Amino acid sequence: MGAKLRFAVLGVGRRGLAHLKVLKQLENVSVEAVYDPDEERVRECSLTYAVKGYTELGEMLDKTRLDAVVIASPTPFHVPQAEECLKRGLDVLMEKPISLSLEESKRLLKLVETSDRMVAVGFQTRYSNLAERLVENVDAETLSMITGFLYWTTPLVGWIRRRSLAGGQIVDQAIHLLDLFRLVAGEVETVHAFYTERGRETEEDREAGFENWSSYAVALRFRNGVVGCLSTTYALYPGIFKPGEGYQAGFDVVCREKLIRYVHGSEVRVYAKGKPVEVYRLEGDPTRRMLEAFVEAVSTRDKKVLKTPYEDSYRSNLLALAANKSAEEGRPVNVSTLMD
Repeated sequence: MGAKLRFAVLGVGRRGLAHLKVLKQLENVSVEAVYDPDEERVRECSLTYAVKGYTELGEMLDKTRLDAVVIASPTPFHVPQAEECLKRGLDVLMEKPISLSLEESKRLLKLVETSDRMVAVGFQTRYSNLAERLVENVDAETLSMITGFLYWTTPLVGWIRRRSLAGGQIVDQAIHLLDLFRLVAGEVETVHAFYTERGRETEEDREAGFENWSSYAVALRFRNGVVGCLSTTYALYPGIFKPGEGYQAGFDVVCREKLIRYVHGSEVRVYAKGKPVEVYRLEGDPTRRMLEAFVEAVSTRDKKVLKTPYEDSYRSNLLALAANKSAEEGRPVNVSTLMD
């Protein structure tokens, strides 16, 4: 085996630690450093995982020899940090969402398109066996509708409660489902969204730092004529679903003689005319699969290994931003016009 690839993790909150734990398990990876502006968090991470910690990104990049980084900082830092790392010749895996700014995400797209670096986005579900089963079971000729939901409560992470920082639930959380919608049905032509703050506008919510829409209804028309809808909420109480009693997210794919039911992070069920129900369970950890694919791409310089290259994931981010734009402006939005 050749020399290990040298990685750093930017942002060691909940998601950053999930990446770090997997990277530490990969034989061909050496985690050289972590960065986070929170001194206590960096100190604890350094002690727990035996890795050098920094609270200044520039200092870390100046002092550490690296091949690649994983960016798991809060959303407003994703693009600036990716730009800095790309300019230093590093490969980048960045968490979703890419950005809350259309202009910022376009600027990064131009940089990615002119760079020879590997740049991927953290839509880990695309690397799961469930995504594979979804695609192979869809009858593209009779695909008619996709309808999904995501039911949640006040976000656990403080900054995600503020739409000024995280963009709301469609952009921050349900973007995973929109990304799978695109995988199944292709590009969206028009989006018409309605959001409300109703149900999460109490003094208790304000004291908890909740400054966000509470519930979201998004209607979609795809370029191929398929229609879709996505309903999501932050308005529910914590712990509403006990193990085995229900699930929090999923969608149905409707074809002429087939219904495909996706349960997020759990299973895919296929109801086909004249056949017994087929059930596919989640196998393995999608985040690990994603990181393994990214490491392979960095090692081999083969971009085709990536299922979430920036150039494609950018379109999922664009779709989520289009939904926000529609809700804020009270009108349908033609998604393709945002690409100009």
